[in-house]
Amino acid sequence: MERPRPKWVIWLTTDHMRYDCIGAHGNDMMHTPNLDRLVRQGISFDDCYAQNPLCMPSRCSFMTGLYPQQTGVTQNGNTLRPDFEPTVARTFKAGGFQTAQIGKLHFQQHEDHDLDPRARHDYGFDTLWASEESGCYNDAYMTWLYTEHPNLVEKFRVPRSTSPERIKEREGRVVDAPWQMSHSGWVGGRAETYLSVRHATQQFVHMGFYAPHPPLNPTTEMFARYAGKDMPPPRCNGEEWHDKPEPLAGLIRSFADWTVERFVDYRRHFYAMVTGVDLAVGSLLAFLERIDMIDDTLICFGSDHGDMCGDHRMILKHASFYDELMRMPWVLFWPRGFGTKGRRINGLVEMVDQLPTLLDLAGCPVPPVMVGRSYADALLSGEPVDARQDVLAYHEPGWAMLRTADHKYIRYGYGQEVLYDLGETTPEVVNRAHADPKTLASMRERMLQRTLEASRTPLVRHFRY
Repeated sequence: MERPRPKWVIWLTTDHMRYDCIGAHGNDMMHTPNLDRLVRQGISFDDCYAQNPLCMPSRCSFMTGLYPQQTGVTQNGNTLRPDFEPTVARTFKAGGFQTAQIGKLHFQQHEDHDLDPRARHDYGFDTLWASEESGCYNDAYMTWLYTEHPNLVEKFRVPRSTSPERIKEREGRVVDAPWQMSHSGWVGGRAETYLSVRHATQQFVHMGFYAPHPPLNPTTEMFARYAGKDMPPPRCNGEEWHDKPEPLAGLIRSFADWTVERFVDYRRHFYAMVTGVDLAVGSLLAFLERIDMIDDTLICFGSDHGDMCGDHRMILKHASFYDELMRMPWVLFWPRGFGTKGRRINGLVEMVDQLPTLLDLAGCPVPPVMVGRSYADALLSGEPVDARQDVLAYHEPGWAMLRTADHKYIRYGYGQEVLYDLGETTPEVVNRAHADPKTLASMRERMLQRTLEASRTPLVRHFRY
């Protein structure tokens, strides 16, 4: 029997969005009816883990199907080579798709990029409407805002990423403007405009939302669901740094002066930013239904990493490797391919598995150099997914995490180790590195083997010598 093949593939990615920022994933505080629909009528991987806790290395990894060590992008500020193979756009083009990038991609550094007159790298995209941040550059988003809604420009203006004023990104503020004028609204609107004149062609579109990445500036409509609402306190367990090695102990101490109320306010505005993305997803689904393309469009939803949102007395992202940062949503929705009964998949998978799976589902060749796995056969047949025994993450300068179903091992250098027993009532709190030497040695050996495997070059060997 011939496999179905989607006419369109739309990959939606957010920034900083945790697994539990979708209501259907068990968080009653979230107002995400459209993302809930994708989960309940699609396929949701419940144990998908990132390969790096920061934006650029994570994106360059899951959008190439390779580990950070193999792409050469292991921290923010590195740039993926313009001619790098494979990339998401080049692999979909090889399968006959036209490709478009709208919003945040972040394969290259964007600091002060509107001061650089040289053309931006397109990484194989046929159409590139780049907006790496939301309101600090004269990019595609701000150009649109200047042109269409000049009276709102200053409302959405935020400090540049290198400005000392950027520290205020941690404090939420509500913007009195229609949600459609936000960066999330712009990404959704541009995608609909692009697709509205391309009914007869195979299209791959990456919709790169900057939200819920700070600055936390939701519009009134986004924030309305959370204003004045009681929020549960973050998961804090005293002074957790005492049994942790540096630099993890230093990371935890960084926010020791924050009150619980301040963490809660951060989370309230953060959730509102997620709701802005959900509004854009709802508009996209309604658009696809109007033009009768909902059944033939494969939608993938995910993020690059999470945000602590006050848990463990921390915010933002960093190399602490907590599950709040590393466990990601991965949702697939395709009525003609999967039906709409909904399916939840347990078992460890890695974000490098996303691109090979999407390519395989779309009928595109999967480059053999990719280390990610394709789960297309199991998803289409309903058979069990062959989950991984462990998941790996790597961050410069040589810090790494290995997680199994039962334990998490983190290494910051010689003698700087963390071991968590994930079966404890409050996991990822007590460091068992000294109390359980047998498990520590086993996890250390597994990490060594996985790290060696993940360091193989993606370069093709043409000759013997």
